[in-house]
Amino acid sequence: MIYQLKVQLKGIRPPVWRRLLVPGDMTFAELHRVLQKAFDWEDRHLHTFYITKTRGTAKLRIEIGNDVGDGWDDADYKEHKERLFDWLVQEGDRCLYIYDFGDDWEHEIVLEKIVKPQPDLVYPVCLKAVRVAPEEDSMGEGWNPEEIETKELTAMVNAKLAPLSKKVGKEIQKKARKEMEKGAQATQGNVWRALLEKAVAFNRLAPWQWMDDDEIFLVIDPETNERLYCSVIGALGQEHGMVVYIGEQGYKSLQHLFKQPYPEQDLVYTQRAVLISFADRNELSKEDYELLRSQGMTFRGKKQWPQFRSFVPGYYPWTISEEEAKLVTAALDQALDVARRAGEGELSLPVFPQDEKMFARIGEKKDGNVVWRDDHVPLAELEAEEKAPTYELLVDPKLIEMVKNIGQVYYGSIEFDAGYINRPVQEKRGERPYFPTFVLAVDVNTGFIIHNDLLPIENVAMRVQKSFLDMLLRLGKIPREIRMKKETKQMLAPVLRKLPIRTMEVPRTPASEHVRRTFEMF
Repeated sequence: MIYQLKVQLKGIRPPVWRRLLVPGDMTFAELHRVLQKAFDWEDRHLHTFYITKTRGTAKLRIEIGNDVGDGWDDADYKEHKERLFDWLVQEGDRCLYIYDFGDDWEHEIVLEKIVKPQPDLVYPVCLKAVRVAPEEDSMGEGWNPEEIETKELTAMVNAKLAPLSKKVGKEIQKKARKEMEKGAQATQGNVWRALLEKAVAFNRLAPWQWMDDDEIFLVIDPETNERLYCSVIGALGQEHGMVVYIGEQGYKSLQHLFKQPYPEQDLVYTQRAVLISFADRNELSKEDYELLRSQGMTFRGKKQWPQFRSFVPGYYPWTISEEEAKLVTAALDQALDVARRAGEGELSLPVFPQDEKMFARIGEKKDGNVVWRDDHVPLAELEAEEKAPTYELLVDPKLIEMVKNIGQVYYGSIEFDAGYINRPVQEKRGERPYFPTFVLAVDVNTGFIIHNDLLPIENVAMRVQKSFLDMLLRLGKIPREIRMKKETKQMLAPVLRKLPIRTMEVPRTPASEHVRRTFEMF
Protein backbone atom coordinates (compact mmCIF):
# COMPACT_ATOMS: atom_id res chain seq x y z
CA MET A 1 0.00 0.00 0.00
CA ILE A 2 0.97 3.65 -0.43
CA TYR A 3 1.26 6.01 2.53
CA GLN A 4 0.35 9.67 2.23
CA LEU A 5 2.56 11.51 4.70
CA LYS A 6 2.55 15.13 5.70
CA VAL A 7 6.00 16.15 6.93
CA GLN A 8 6.36 19.56 8.58
CA LEU A 9 9.37 21.30 10.12
CA LYS A 10 8.58 22.17 13.73
CA GLY A 11 9.33 25.59 15.21
CA ILE A 12 9.42 27.35 11.83
CA ARG A 13 7.12 30.19 10.80
CA PRO A 14 5.84 30.59 8.14
CA PRO A 15 5.38 26.79 7.97
CA VAL A 16 7.57 24.58 5.80
CA TRP A 17 6.08 21.23 4.82
CA ARG A 18 5.85 18.48 2.20
CA ARG A 19 3.04 16.06 1.36
CA LEU A 20 4.55 12.81 0.12
CA LEU A 21 3.38 9.48 -1.26
CA VAL A 22 5.72 6.63 -0.29
CA PRO A 23 5.48 2.81 -0.33
CA GLY A 24 4.30 1.47 3.03
CA ASP A 25 6.99 -1.24 2.92
CA MET A 26 9.76 1.38 2.77
CA THR A 27 12.37 1.14 5.55
CA PHE A 28 13.04 4.10 7.80
CA ALA A 29 16.52 4.28 6.26
CA GLU A 30 14.88 4.76 2.85
CA LEU A 31 12.50 7.34 4.32
CA HIS A 32 15.54 9.21 5.64
CA ARG A 33 16.92 9.49 2.10
CA VAL A 34 13.53 10.70 0.83
CA LEU A 35 13.34 13.41 3.50
CA GLN A 36 16.87 14.60 2.74
CA LYS A 37 15.88 15.14 -0.88
CA ALA A 38 12.46 16.58 -0.10
CA PHE A 39 13.83 19.29 2.23
CA ASP A 40 17.07 19.78 0.29
CA TRP A 41 19.28 18.77 3.19
CA GLU A 42 22.83 17.61 2.45
CA ASP A 43 22.98 14.49 4.67
CA ARG A 44 26.10 15.69 6.49
CA HIS A 45 24.83 15.14 10.05
CA LEU A 46 23.38 12.51 12.37
CA HIS A 47 19.67 11.71 12.38
CA THR A 48 17.14 9.49 14.14
CA PHE A 49 13.41 8.69 14.29
CA TYR A 50 11.07 8.62 17.30
CA ILE A 51 7.69 6.89 17.11
CA THR A 52 5.21 9.10 18.96
CA LYS A 53 1.92 7.43 18.01
CA THR A 54 1.26 3.95 16.61
CA ARG A 55 -1.99 2.02 16.15
CA GLY A 56 -3.80 5.11 17.40
CA THR A 57 -1.98 5.06 20.76
CA ALA A 58 0.58 7.60 21.93
CA LYS A 59 4.01 6.20 22.77
CA LEU A 60 6.96 7.41 24.81
CA ARG A 61 9.37 8.17 21.99
CA ILE A 62 10.39 4.74 20.75
CA GLU A 63 13.66 5.39 18.90
CA ILE A 64 14.54 3.98 15.50
CA GLY A 65 18.15 5.00 14.84
CA ASN A 66 20.77 4.73 12.15
CA ASP A 67 22.91 1.60 12.45
CA VAL A 68 25.46 2.25 9.69
CA GLY A 69 28.55 4.38 10.07
CA ASP A 70 27.30 6.99 12.52
CA GLY A 71 28.07 5.09 15.71
CA TRP A 72 24.50 5.61 16.88
CA ASP A 73 24.07 2.34 18.81
CA ASP A 74 21.72 3.31 21.65
CA ALA A 75 18.49 3.30 19.64
CA ASP A 76 15.74 0.79 20.39
CA TYR A 77 15.52 -0.34 16.75
CA LYS A 78 17.60 -0.09 13.58
CA GLU A 79 16.28 1.98 10.70
CA HIS A 80 17.57 -0.40 8.00
CA LYS A 81 15.42 -3.22 9.43
CA GLU A 82 12.24 -1.42 10.46
CA ARG A 83 9.54 -0.69 7.89
CA LEU A 84 6.88 1.99 7.92
CA PHE A 85 3.91 -0.42 7.94
CA ASP A 86 5.15 -1.95 11.22
CA TRP A 87 4.85 1.36 13.06
CA LEU A 88 2.55 3.69 11.11
CA VAL A 89 -0.50 1.47 10.96
CA GLN A 90 -3.58 3.67 10.84
CA GLU A 91 -4.38 7.20 9.80
CA GLY A 92 -3.22 9.71 12.39
CA ASP A 93 -0.17 7.68 13.49
CA ARG A 94 2.92 9.80 13.62
CA CYS A 95 6.64 9.93 14.25
CA LEU A 96 9.39 12.49 14.65
CA TYR A 97 12.43 12.72 12.37
CA ILE A 98 15.37 14.68 13.83
CA TYR A 99 18.22 15.76 11.58
CA ASP A 100 21.47 17.43 12.75
CA PHE A 101 21.77 17.13 16.51
CA GLY A 102 23.36 20.58 16.60
CA ASP A 103 20.60 22.50 14.81
CA ASP A 104 17.98 19.91 15.83
CA TRP A 105 15.73 20.15 12.80
CA GLU A 106 12.58 18.34 13.95
CA HIS A 107 10.19 17.05 11.29
CA GLU A 108 6.76 15.87 12.40
CA ILE A 109 5.53 13.05 10.15
CA VAL A 110 1.80 12.29 10.11
CA LEU A 111 0.19 9.37 8.25
CA GLU A 112 -2.75 11.11 6.56
CA LYS A 113 -4.03 8.33 4.29
CA ILE A 114 -3.36 4.78 3.16
CA VAL A 115 -4.16 4.39 -0.56
CA LYS A 116 -3.76 1.83 -3.30
CA PRO A 117 -0.77 2.19 -5.65
CA GLN A 118 -1.49 3.63 -9.08
CA PRO A 119 0.05 1.57 -11.89
CA ASP A 120 1.15 4.67 -13.80
CA LEU A 121 2.88 6.38 -10.84
CA VAL A 122 6.34 6.00 -9.41
CA TYR A 123 7.03 6.39 -5.70
CA PRO A 124 8.07 8.36 -3.72
CA VAL A 125 6.35 11.40 -5.15
CA CYS A 126 5.70 14.85 -3.71
CA LEU A 127 2.09 16.04 -3.98
CA LYS A 128 2.77 19.47 -2.53
CA ALA A 129 5.81 21.37 -1.27
CA VAL A 130 5.41 24.61 0.65
CA ARG A 131 8.42 26.91 1.13
CA VAL A 132 12.10 26.08 1.02
CA ALA A 133 13.72 24.90 4.23
CA PRO A 134 16.39 26.94 6.04
CA GLU A 135 20.01 26.51 5.00
CA GLU A 136 22.20 23.74 6.36
CA ASP A 137 24.06 24.66 9.59
CA SER A 138 22.19 27.96 9.89
CA MET A 139 20.18 27.18 13.06
CA GLY A 140 17.41 29.10 11.30
CA GLU A 141 19.08 32.45 11.99
CA GLY A 142 18.20 35.12 9.46
CA TRP A 143 15.95 32.69 7.62
CA ASN A 144 13.95 34.49 4.97
CA PRO A 145 12.28 31.92 2.69
CA GLU A 146 12.63 32.58 -1.03
CA GLU A 147 9.35 33.25 -2.76
CA ILE A 148 8.99 30.18 -4.95
CA GLU A 149 5.51 29.23 -6.10
CA THR A 150 4.23 25.98 -4.60
CA LYS A 151 3.85 24.44 -8.04
CA GLU A 152 7.43 25.24 -8.98
CA LEU A 153 8.84 24.04 -5.66
CA THR A 154 6.86 20.79 -5.90
CA ALA A 155 8.34 20.17 -9.35
CA MET A 156 11.84 20.81 -7.95
CA VAL A 157 11.30 18.34 -5.11
CA ASN A 158 10.07 15.70 -7.53
CA ALA A 159 13.12 16.23 -9.71
CA LYS A 160 15.29 15.53 -6.67
CA LEU A 161 13.23 12.48 -5.74
CA ALA A 162 13.41 11.04 -9.25
CA PRO A 163 16.58 8.94 -8.65
CA LEU A 164 14.83 7.28 -5.67
CA SER A 165 11.55 6.63 -7.46
CA LYS A 166 10.34 3.22 -8.55
CA LYS A 167 7.05 1.60 -9.47
CA VAL A 168 5.44 -0.93 -7.17
CA GLY A 169 5.81 -4.61 -8.23
CA LYS A 170 8.89 -6.56 -9.28
CA GLU A 171 8.25 -6.50 -13.03
CA ILE A 172 7.48 -2.80 -12.98
CA GLN A 173 10.61 -2.18 -10.90
CA LYS A 174 12.74 -3.92 -13.53
CA LYS A 175 11.18 -1.74 -16.21
CA ALA A 176 11.84 1.37 -14.12
CA ARG A 177 15.50 0.38 -13.68
CA LYS A 178 15.88 -0.03 -17.44
CA GLU A 179 14.32 3.37 -18.00
CA MET A 180 16.69 4.91 -15.45
CA GLU A 181 19.66 3.28 -17.20
CA LYS A 182 18.50 4.73 -20.50
CA GLY A 183 18.17 8.12 -18.84
CA ALA A 184 21.66 7.84 -17.40
CA GLN A 185 23.05 7.03 -20.85
CA ALA A 186 21.17 9.99 -22.31
CA THR A 187 22.74 12.34 -19.76
CA GLN A 188 26.25 11.21 -20.64
CA GLY A 189 27.79 14.03 -22.61
CA ASN A 190 25.08 16.40 -21.38
CA VAL A 191 26.80 19.74 -21.88
CA TRP A 192 24.50 21.68 -19.55
CA ARG A 193 24.66 19.18 -16.70
CA ALA A 194 28.46 19.14 -16.86
CA LEU A 195 28.54 22.95 -16.86
CA LEU A 196 26.24 23.24 -13.85
CA GLU A 197 28.13 20.62 -11.84
CA LYS A 198 31.42 22.45 -12.41
CA ALA A 199 29.79 25.77 -11.50
CA VAL A 200 28.39 24.34 -8.25
CA ALA A 201 31.81 22.91 -7.32
CA PHE A 202 33.41 26.28 -8.06
CA ASN A 203 30.89 28.09 -5.84
CA ARG A 204 31.54 25.67 -2.99
CA LEU A 205 35.28 26.16 -3.34
CA ALA A 206 34.77 29.98 -3.20
CA PRO A 207 38.24 30.90 -4.52
CA TRP A 208 37.43 34.64 -4.40
CA GLN A 209 38.27 34.37 -0.71
CA TRP A 210 41.98 34.15 -1.61
CA MET A 211 42.21 35.18 -5.30
CA ASP A 212 42.01 38.65 -6.86
CA ASP A 213 40.57 39.55 -10.26
CA ASP A 214 43.99 40.60 -11.61
CA GLU A 215 45.43 37.10 -11.12
CA ILE A 216 44.47 36.18 -14.67
CA PHE A 217 45.29 32.68 -15.89
CA LEU A 218 44.98 31.13 -19.32
CA VAL A 219 43.23 27.90 -20.28
CA ILE A 220 43.73 26.54 -23.79
CA ASP A 221 40.81 24.30 -24.71
CA PRO A 222 42.08 21.03 -26.24
CA GLU A 223 39.00 20.61 -28.46
CA THR A 224 39.07 23.99 -30.17
CA ASN A 225 42.49 25.42 -29.21
CA GLU A 226 40.58 28.51 -28.13
CA ARG A 227 42.31 30.72 -25.59
CA LEU A 228 40.25 31.32 -22.47
CA TYR A 229 41.44 34.05 -20.10
CA CYS A 230 40.01 33.49 -16.62
CA SER A 231 39.49 36.11 -13.91
CA VAL A 232 38.02 35.13 -10.53
CA ILE A 233 35.79 37.92 -9.21
CA GLY A 234 34.31 38.57 -5.78
CA ALA A 235 37.24 39.60 -3.58
CA LEU A 236 35.41 42.86 -2.81
CA GLY A 237 32.42 40.96 -1.46
CA GLN A 238 29.96 41.97 -4.17
CA GLU A 239 29.15 39.79 -7.20
CA HIS A 240 31.25 36.62 -7.13
CA GLY A 241 32.12 34.06 -9.77
CA MET A 242 34.45 34.12 -12.76
CA VAL A 243 34.74 35.94 -16.09
CA VAL A 244 36.05 33.93 -19.04
CA TYR A 245 37.40 36.20 -21.79
CA ILE A 246 37.31 34.33 -25.10
CA GLY A 247 39.91 34.46 -27.84
CA GLU A 248 41.61 37.50 -29.34
CA GLN A 249 38.57 39.74 -28.86
CA GLY A 250 38.39 38.69 -25.22
CA TYR A 251 42.05 39.47 -24.65
CA LYS A 252 41.62 42.93 -26.18
CA SER A 253 38.74 43.74 -23.85
CA LEU A 254 40.84 42.45 -20.95
CA GLN A 255 43.66 44.79 -21.96
CA HIS A 256 41.29 47.75 -22.14
CA LEU A 257 39.89 46.92 -18.73
CA PHE A 258 43.29 46.95 -17.03
CA LYS A 259 45.32 49.37 -19.15
CA GLN A 260 42.79 51.85 -20.52
CA PRO A 261 39.78 51.91 -18.19
CA TYR A 262 36.64 53.32 -19.75
CA PRO A 263 33.06 53.81 -18.51
CA GLU A 264 31.42 50.64 -17.28
CA GLN A 265 28.62 50.77 -19.86
CA ASP A 266 31.18 50.56 -22.69
CA LEU A 267 32.17 47.08 -21.48
CA VAL A 268 28.74 45.84 -22.47
CA TYR A 269 29.29 47.00 -26.04
CA THR A 270 32.83 45.71 -26.60
CA GLN A 271 33.42 42.67 -24.37
CA ARG A 272 33.83 39.11 -25.65
CA ALA A 273 33.36 37.04 -22.56
CA VAL A 274 31.13 34.78 -20.51
CA LEU A 275 30.26 35.74 -16.93
CA ILE A 276 29.64 32.94 -14.43
CA SER A 277 28.00 34.36 -11.32
CA PHE A 278 25.80 33.22 -8.45
CA ALA A 279 22.54 35.04 -7.90
CA ASP A 280 19.46 35.00 -5.67
CA ARG A 281 16.45 33.07 -6.92
CA ASN A 282 14.51 36.25 -7.73
CA GLU A 283 17.39 37.55 -9.87
CA LEU A 284 17.17 34.67 -12.35
CA SER A 285 15.55 35.15 -15.72
CA LYS A 286 12.98 32.66 -16.93
CA GLU A 287 15.66 31.08 -19.16
CA ASP A 288 18.10 30.78 -16.23
CA TYR A 289 15.51 29.03 -14.12
CA GLU A 290 14.36 26.69 -16.90
CA LEU A 291 17.96 25.56 -17.47
CA LEU A 292 18.33 24.59 -13.82
CA ARG A 293 14.93 22.97 -13.72
CA SER A 294 15.63 20.93 -16.88
CA GLN A 295 18.57 19.37 -15.05
CA GLY A 296 16.61 18.76 -11.85
CA MET A 297 18.73 21.24 -9.90
CA THR A 298 17.63 23.66 -7.22
CA PHE A 299 19.46 25.70 -4.59
CA ARG A 300 18.88 27.44 -1.30
CA GLY A 301 20.14 30.64 0.16
CA LYS A 302 21.45 33.89 -1.19
CA LYS A 303 23.91 33.97 -4.10
CA GLN A 304 23.68 30.22 -4.68
CA TRP A 305 21.90 29.97 -8.05
CA PRO A 306 24.31 29.65 -11.04
CA GLN A 307 23.79 32.20 -13.78
CA PHE A 308 25.63 32.53 -17.10
CA ARG A 309 25.79 35.54 -19.42
CA SER A 310 27.34 35.80 -22.86
CA PHE A 311 28.93 39.07 -23.96
CA VAL A 312 29.52 39.60 -27.69
CA PRO A 313 30.57 43.00 -29.13
CA GLY A 314 27.55 44.88 -30.38
CA TYR A 315 25.03 42.54 -28.79
CA TYR A 316 22.99 42.63 -25.61
CA PRO A 317 24.14 40.27 -22.78
CA TRP A 318 22.33 36.99 -23.37
CA THR A 319 22.04 33.37 -22.34
CA ILE A 320 25.02 31.34 -23.46
CA SER A 321 25.13 29.03 -26.46
CA GLU A 322 26.02 25.33 -26.31
CA GLU A 323 29.40 26.10 -27.86
CA GLU A 324 30.10 28.68 -25.15
CA ALA A 325 28.90 26.21 -22.49
CA LYS A 326 31.54 23.69 -23.61
CA LEU A 327 34.29 26.31 -23.45
CA VAL A 328 33.20 27.54 -20.03
CA THR A 329 33.02 23.99 -18.68
CA ALA A 330 36.66 23.45 -19.71
CA ALA A 331 37.60 26.78 -18.11
CA LEU A 332 35.80 25.94 -14.84
CA ASP A 333 37.35 22.48 -14.73
CA GLN A 334 40.85 23.93 -14.84
CA ALA A 335 39.91 26.87 -12.62
CA LEU A 336 39.08 24.40 -9.85
CA ASP A 337 42.58 22.94 -10.14
CA VAL A 338 44.31 26.32 -10.32
CA ALA A 339 42.29 27.80 -7.44
CA ARG A 340 42.90 24.85 -5.11
CA ARG A 341 46.65 24.97 -5.74
CA ALA A 342 46.72 28.74 -5.27
CA GLY A 343 44.77 28.43 -2.02
CA GLU A 344 47.15 25.78 -0.67
CA GLY A 345 50.19 27.92 -1.52
CA GLU A 346 51.42 25.46 -4.14
CA LEU A 347 50.95 27.96 -6.96
CA SER A 348 51.68 31.68 -7.21
CA LEU A 349 49.83 33.42 -10.02
CA PRO A 350 51.35 36.39 -11.90
CA VAL A 351 49.50 39.70 -11.64
CA PHE A 352 48.13 41.03 -14.91
CA PRO A 353 49.58 42.96 -16.64
CA GLN A 354 52.46 44.00 -14.36
CA ASP A 355 54.28 40.67 -14.36
CA GLU A 356 54.32 40.50 -18.18
CA LYS A 357 53.58 36.79 -18.15
CA MET A 358 50.56 34.61 -17.56
CA PHE A 359 50.16 31.20 -15.93
CA ALA A 360 48.56 28.76 -18.36
CA ARG A 361 46.89 25.37 -18.29
CA ILE A 362 47.31 23.86 -21.74
CA GLY A 363 45.26 20.85 -22.80
CA GLU A 364 46.62 18.56 -25.50
CA LYS A 365 45.19 15.39 -27.03
CA LYS A 366 47.47 12.35 -26.88
CA ASP A 367 46.38 8.84 -27.86
CA GLY A 368 42.74 9.76 -27.53
CA ASN A 369 43.17 11.27 -24.06
CA VAL A 370 43.53 14.87 -22.91
CA VAL A 371 46.71 15.71 -21.02
CA TRP A 372 47.01 19.02 -19.17
CA ARG A 373 50.28 20.76 -18.41
CA ASP A 374 51.40 23.97 -16.70
CA ASP A 375 53.19 26.75 -18.51
CA HIS A 376 54.02 30.44 -18.21
CA VAL A 377 53.34 32.44 -21.36
CA PRO A 378 54.88 35.91 -21.97
CA LEU A 379 52.18 38.50 -22.63
CA ALA A 380 54.05 39.54 -25.76
CA GLU A 381 53.17 36.16 -27.30
CA LEU A 382 49.49 36.66 -26.56
CA GLU A 383 49.21 40.13 -28.04
CA ALA A 384 48.30 40.04 -31.72
CA GLU A 385 49.86 42.74 -33.88
CA GLU A 386 47.50 45.70 -33.98
CA LYS A 387 46.44 46.41 -37.55
CA ALA A 388 44.30 49.40 -38.42
CA PRO A 389 41.08 48.22 -40.08
CA THR A 390 40.76 49.17 -43.73
CA TYR A 391 37.47 50.09 -45.35
CA GLU A 392 36.43 50.44 -48.97
CA LEU A 393 34.12 53.00 -50.48
CA LEU A 394 30.76 51.36 -49.83
CA VAL A 395 28.32 54.00 -51.03
CA ASP A 396 27.13 55.12 -54.45
CA PRO A 397 29.81 57.47 -55.93
CA LYS A 398 26.97 59.66 -57.22
CA LEU A 399 26.31 60.76 -53.62
CA ILE A 400 29.88 62.00 -53.31
CA GLU A 401 29.58 63.94 -56.54
CA MET A 402 26.40 65.56 -55.24
CA VAL A 403 28.25 66.63 -52.05
CA LYS A 404 31.12 68.08 -54.10
CA ASN A 405 28.67 70.38 -55.82
CA ILE A 406 27.70 72.01 -52.53
CA GLY A 407 29.02 75.57 -52.69
CA GLN A 408 28.32 77.01 -49.26
CA VAL A 409 30.52 76.68 -46.17
CA TYR A 410 29.47 75.85 -42.60
CA TYR A 411 31.81 77.90 -40.45
CA GLY A 412 31.13 76.17 -37.15
CA SER A 413 33.03 73.16 -35.89
CA ILE A 414 31.10 69.86 -35.92
CA GLU A 415 31.54 66.71 -33.90
CA PHE A 416 30.57 63.63 -35.86
CA ASP A 417 30.34 60.41 -33.86
CA ALA A 418 29.18 56.85 -34.56
CA GLY A 419 28.96 54.42 -31.64
CA TYR A 420 26.69 52.01 -29.82
CA ILE A 421 23.81 53.34 -27.76
CA ASN A 422 22.16 51.58 -24.85
CA ARG A 423 18.84 51.10 -26.63
CA PRO A 424 18.84 47.35 -27.44
CA VAL A 425 16.75 46.26 -30.41
CA GLN A 426 15.17 42.81 -30.77
CA GLU A 427 13.90 42.38 -34.32
CA LYS A 428 12.36 38.94 -33.79
CA ARG A 429 11.01 37.35 -30.64
CA GLY A 430 13.59 35.03 -29.09
CA GLU A 431 16.47 36.52 -31.07
CA ARG A 432 19.41 38.07 -29.31
CA PRO A 433 18.96 41.86 -29.15
CA TYR A 434 21.67 44.11 -30.54
CA PHE A 435 22.85 47.61 -29.72
CA PRO A 436 22.19 49.94 -32.67
CA THR A 437 24.85 52.36 -33.86
CA PHE A 438 23.90 55.93 -33.01
CA VAL A 439 25.18 58.45 -35.54
CA LEU A 440 25.28 61.98 -34.18
CA ALA A 441 26.51 65.34 -35.48
CA VAL A 442 26.60 68.24 -33.00
CA ASP A 443 27.79 71.84 -33.33
CA VAL A 444 30.66 72.14 -30.83
CA ASN A 445 29.95 75.76 -29.87
CA THR A 446 26.14 75.78 -29.67
CA GLY A 447 25.40 72.12 -28.84
CA PHE A 448 22.82 72.17 -31.63
CA ILE A 449 22.07 68.70 -33.06
CA ILE A 450 22.70 68.86 -36.78
CA HIS A 451 22.06 65.20 -37.62
CA ASN A 452 21.19 61.90 -35.94
CA ASP A 453 20.61 58.39 -37.20
CA LEU A 454 20.01 54.97 -35.67
CA LEU A 455 21.59 52.10 -37.62
CA PRO A 456 21.10 48.32 -37.43
CA ILE A 457 24.06 46.06 -36.70
CA GLU A 458 24.57 44.75 -40.25
CA ASN A 459 26.80 46.60 -42.73
CA VAL A 460 27.60 49.32 -40.21
CA ALA A 461 30.50 50.86 -42.18
CA MET A 462 28.40 51.28 -45.31
CA ARG A 463 25.53 52.79 -43.32
CA VAL A 464 27.83 55.23 -41.48
CA GLN A 465 29.34 56.40 -44.78
CA LYS A 466 25.87 56.96 -46.22
CA SER A 467 24.64 58.71 -43.07
CA PHE A 468 27.62 61.08 -43.21
CA LEU A 469 26.85 62.05 -46.82
CA ASP A 470 23.14 62.41 -46.03
CA MET A 471 24.07 64.85 -43.25
CA LEU A 472 26.07 67.03 -45.65
CA LEU A 473 23.33 67.01 -48.29
CA ARG A 474 20.65 67.96 -45.75
CA LEU A 475 22.89 70.64 -44.22
CA GLY A 476 23.53 72.07 -47.71
CA LYS A 477 26.94 73.30 -46.55
CA ILE A 478 30.46 71.90 -46.32
CA PRO A 479 31.75 72.16 -42.71
CA ARG A 480 34.94 74.11 -42.18
CA GLU A 481 36.03 71.51 -39.62
CA ILE A 482 34.76 68.11 -38.45
CA ARG A 483 36.02 66.38 -35.32
CA MET A 484 35.72 62.62 -34.94
CA LYS A 485 37.24 59.74 -33.03
CA LYS A 486 39.71 57.33 -34.60
CA GLU A 487 37.24 54.48 -35.16
CA THR A 488 34.73 56.74 -36.93
CA LYS A 489 37.42 58.37 -39.06
CA GLN A 490 38.65 54.94 -40.20
CA MET A 491 35.17 53.98 -41.42
CA LEU A 492 34.80 57.29 -43.25
CA ALA A 493 38.36 57.41 -44.67
CA PRO A 494 37.35 56.34 -48.25
CA VAL A 495 34.73 59.11 -48.31
CA LEU A 496 36.89 61.79 -46.69
CA ARG A 497 39.69 61.27 -49.22
CA LYS A 498 37.32 62.41 -51.95
CA LEU A 499 36.01 65.53 -50.18
CA PRO A 500 37.66 68.87 -49.36
CA ILE A 501 36.89 68.66 -45.64
CA ARG A 502 39.33 69.27 -42.83
CA THR A 503 39.00 66.48 -40.25
CA MET A 504 40.49 66.40 -36.78
CA GLU A 505 41.02 63.10 -34.96
CA VAL A 506 40.13 63.55 -31.28
CA PRO A 507 40.17 61.14 -28.31
CA ARG A 508 36.67 62.22 -27.20
CA THR A 509 33.62 64.01 -28.53
CA PRO A 510 32.22 65.70 -25.38
CA ALA A 511 29.27 67.47 -27.02
CA SER A 512 28.12 64.24 -28.69
CA GLU A 513 28.61 62.24 -25.49
CA HIS A 514 26.40 64.68 -23.59
CA VAL A 515 23.62 64.31 -26.18
CA ARG A 516 24.04 60.50 -26.19
CA ARG A 517 23.63 60.30 -22.41
CA THR A 518 20.50 62.42 -22.67
CA PHE A 519 19.05 60.09 -25.33
CA GLU A 520 19.76 57.05 -23.15
CA MET A 521 17.80 58.54 -20.25
CA PHE A 522 14.53 58.44 -22.17
